[in-house]
Amino acid sequence: MVERILFSVRLLMIMAYLCAVVGVEAGNAQIWYGNGKLPAMNNNGNAEAFTVDGTVALASLITIGDGHLVKIADEFKTLAARDEVIAGDWQKTKELLKNVADRNVPALMWFALPSGDYWTVEKDRAEANLKSRPYFSRLLAGKTVIGDLVVSKTSEKNVAVVAVPVLKDKKVVGMLGASVFLDKLSGQIKREMALPSNIIFFSFDAQPLMAIDWDEELIFRDPRELGEEVDRAFREMLAKEKGSVSYSFRGKTRDILFEKSPVTNWWYGLGVVQGEAGTAR
Repeated sequence: MVERILFSVRLLMIMAYLCAVVGVEAGNAQIWYGNGKLPAMNNNGNAEAFTVDGTVALASLITIGDGHLVKIADEFKTLAARDEVIAGDWQKTKELLKNVADRNVPALMWFALPSGDYWTVEKDRAEANLKSRPYFSRLLAGKTVIGDLVVSKTSEKNVAVVAVPVLKDKKVVGMLGASVFLDKLSGQIKREMALPSNIIFFSFDAQPLMAIDWDEELIFRDPRELGEEVDRAFREMLAKEKGSVSYSFRGKTRDILFEKSPVTNWWYGLGVVQGEAGTAR
């Protein structure tokens, strides 16, 4: 089932990316929600004529966000079949991971053993151990991990984990992993989507913790601690797979479309800050 989902994401990535970027490069954008058209503003604060369906824009956000993580997982799956990785040759595996790092969003690249001991490209053998991580048992069971939110034991930064098992004779002998820096991923998505200033985006997991966010100060925050209205809205989103919600935050109303991704199990939200023609804060 996961493989089918990942395949669908790959097919959608190019189309969704174009949907997200075309309006921006033309200098035009409006978001069209089910009950009406909500104008996005250009840099001069003027409404533009180009219209993008809100669900298309949200799909673009999901496929771009998930796509960065899926791309790393795909590269890891290729590396996991290589003899030097299966043999646990760290020096050769390290060079392979450096190449993956050069082609992807910034992340801490690592290789782990079933014992939980691990090595990183930046520091080689790590002093910490990964065995206590909730995702580790899934890797030992041969499952791919995409999107688990943790504070990195090595960098102490907020990250999303992407990891795949390394198999030998159907037995897990190691793991290839990337701890993707959420602030860097958020910035990358912000640049790629280049949304008008009154359009915001975010994602969060089931805890809930904020994952990516247009406002990097909100990354890894518990949204339920941001006020009663935000608490109500996020509880409503957590109770559904998709839908729309409105709430007030920082003195402005936010109209949000949201949908849960089956790849990362994050809920993604995209919406309009009402009465906001400048920076959406």
